[in-house]
Amino acid sequence: MRTITRLALAVSILAAALGGWQLGSAEAAPSVEIRPGLLFFEAAPEQIQMGRWAARRFEKAELQVPEMEVHFHEDLSGCGGNLGYAKGGRIDLCMPVVDTPARRALLHEMGHIWLDENVELAVRTSFLELRGLTSWNASNDPWNLRGYEHGAEVLAWALGERILTPSIPDNEPTKLARGFELLTGSPPPAYTDAGIERTPSTHKGVVRTPRTAPG
Repeated sequence: MRTITRLALAVSILAAALGGWQLGSAEAAPSVEIRPGLLFFEAAPEQIQMGRWAARRFEKAELQVPEMEVHFHEDLSGCGGNLGYAKGGRIDLCMPVVDTPARRALLHEMGHIWLDENVELAVRTSFLELRGLTSWNASNDPWNLRGYEHGAEVLAWALGERILTPSIPDNEPTKLARGFELLTGSPPPAYTDAGIERTPSTHKGVVRTPRTAPG
C-alpha cells in the first residue's frame, strides 16, 4: 500500500482558503490521455494540466513516463481515507485543490509506479544500503522507514518544485540527489520556472537560484 498522509490535506484546504487553485465548476472529463498509456479519469481541467506538467517533469529527467490510470475523487473515501493511493498501475488521488501539495502527491504516486516498472532487485538493495534501511516495503515497518516510500519521495522531490521537504529521514538535498542518481542513473534535473534554473541547495528544504540564468 502506498499512501499520502492527511497532513497534506489540511495544507491544501488552507491554500484554497488563501486563494489557491480551486477546481473549476467545469464538468470533469470522463477520461483524457495525457501521454500514451497515461490516462486521467474524472479530471477537471486544472487536474489535466497538472498531469501534463507531471509527465513533462519525467520527460525532462529523461525517464519513461509510467503507464497508468489516474482517478480523481472529491473526498477521502475514494482513496481509503488517504490523500493518495497507488496499486497495480492505478492511482487514486483525493486532493481538493491543485497546488504544491497536490503536485507533489501526484509525483509521489507516479514515482511508485515508475519504481515498479524500472527498478530491479539489485538497485533496490543498493538503495536500501544507501538510505540505511532494512526493507523495501515491509508492512510491519513504519511508512517513513520503507525503501519504497523513500524512493517515491526522492523521485517526487527531484522531479518536482523542491518547495516542500520530503517526509522521510535524511532529507537533505545532497542525500536526496544521491538517492535519485542511484535509482535512475542520472543526477536530478534542474527545475526551471520562468526562465530561472533552480538546483539543489546545501540547506534542507530550500532551493538555490544561480545569479545568472542559463542561456
